[in-house]
Amino acid sequence: MAELEMRALSLFRQGRTAEAVPLQERAVELVHAVIDAQGGAIPDDLLMLGSLQYGLGSSLRAVGRPDDALAALGAAEGAYQELLDSGRRDMAQRITDVQVRRARTLQELGRVTDSMLEMDRAVQATLPGRAHGDGFEHDMGLSRLLFTNAMVLSRYGDPNLVLSSADAAVRLIMSNGLRVNMLGDDSDYYVDVLRSAATIAMREHAGQGRAEIAAAAGKIAIGTWAEADQSEFPSLTGEMRALPPMYRTSITRAAAYYGKLTDALGQPDLSARYLDFARGLDPVVADTAEQEWPGIANGPMSVATAMQQARALLGIEHVPDEVLLLGGSDDTRGEYTTSQRCPQAQWAASARQLARIVAQLEQHPKLVSRIGFEAHVLYASSLAAAKAVTAWHLAHAHDWMLLIQDLIRSFEHAADEAMCQELSRWMDVTNTVVIPFHDPHGH
Repeated sequence: MAELEMRALSLFRQGRTAEAVPLQERAVELVHAVIDAQGGAIPDDLLMLGSLQYGLGSSLRAVGRPDDALAALGAAEGAYQELLDSGRRDMAQRITDVQVRRARTLQELGRVTDSMLEMDRAVQATLPGRAHGDGFEHDMGLSRLLFTNAMVLSRYGDPNLVLSSADAAVRLIMSNGLRVNMLGDDSDYYVDVLRSAATIAMREHAGQGRAEIAAAAGKIAIGTWAEADQSEFPSLTGEMRALPPMYRTSITRAAAYYGKLTDALGQPDLSARYLDFARGLDPVVADTAEQEWPGIANGPMSVATAMQQARALLGIEHVPDEVLLLGGSDDTRGEYTTSQRCPQAQWAASARQLARIVAQLEQHPKLVSRIGFEAHVLYASSLAAAKAVTAWHLAHAHDWMLLIQDLIRSFEHAADEAMCQELSRWMDVTNTVVIPFHDPHGH
């Protein structure tokens, strides 16, 4: 089994993931055979099984088998959970890693809400962990968790939560820089997390009009591989083409974004240097990044901004202070997920308050999309946490269904077919109980 795992890992590092999958699957089969032969699993078996299934899940996701990847990740979590229940507290971080990988897989399947909920649970489980273990290990785990949270939220989440997550990931790694540099092979991974999180922060700060802060984040991103006045880019390009694709992509994107940002800041020579470097390293990634940049300023508005605009349109009587606060503020730190907007017991009630605002904003589809989607995520979070699911449906599903109908119309207005399909799937969730009790007119 160990030999199979090593051969599979070697193939994976060579980019030959499709060849690694059969070896990983065979290793999993052998572990199950051992467990069956001895009449049950011992802790070492569970640890091996969890590790193998986790690796298999990664490979299956990479070769375009996301449903099989989810099954493997579920099996990995089950093995780790059994060890955690037996007293192995160190398994908590492994379970978090499984949740992160599952969130990315769900996102690739177009299950946006599920991926956000998965990350939300992982973040909430990890935030209080420092007091119970090694501070450095906790900070590193949290940094990669918040970086992934920023990626998962990037398309449809609140940009303030994206930025808060990315900024926090950067701070956690920068504050532990000396120890990160001593991690050996793992150091390259965390440098990539730092670069990628700083690139997200550069993009989000620029999009919100904070050019100086964006430039500072950009310098952190490019500083992971070159000084800002680096003049030896031709030789660097050759070296970096030999890097693993993940690292090469993040370097290219950081350089392209920084080139566009410095151009906007009136530094044409520096801009040209980084844009030329990005195009030479990976023309496809560079071109995509350059095309993305002009739209950054017109990206999704924050929930805080949307709530302020809703109050201006509807008045304080319809958007009172306690509801306005659900949007947070544009300079809030320490808030990374939608569920942090209010206590768990208030998720459904808060969702209903937001949904009532949405119902009055039919002529403002962008506000409907922004505020309504936050309400939708709060409803989904509340349902996931509910102990009495039928009672929950009877109390909330009808209001949730009406909200989703409003949301679908707003995303149809934006020609976002993927999100319309996602919301239609959640409409089916509400209909499981709503239909027997409500006619189409809500009587």
